[in-house]
Amino acid sequence: MSILISTLKEELATAKRLEKKYLTKIKELPRGSFITRSVRGKQYGYLTFRENGRVKQEYLGSLNKEQIGFYRKAKTQRAEYKLKLKSVREQIIIINRALRGKTK
Repeated sequence: MSILISTLKEELATAKRLEKKYLTKIKELPRGSFITRSVRGKQYGYLTFRENGRVKQEYLGSLNKEQIGFYRKAKTQRAEYKLKLKSVREQIIIINRALRGKTK
């Protein structure tokens, strides 16, 4: 039984490290939804997000194709990290329940 408990504790430590890693990655990426507007042939970028219950738009300026690609890629990466974070947090809950002897 002690082997099982030690394995669960190792898994819990690993899951907590992953949670911390994903939170750090999410904070590094720009938040919100990225949109572009075309005015007279130029692309202008905006980040739209909620802050204190209000919708805010942050103007990013005139952007080239590489910058637009970066923001679009960052948006998908952020969504992936959020899904992974959700999964890891569910694992932490399950492992904690198992270590306390509770099941659903």
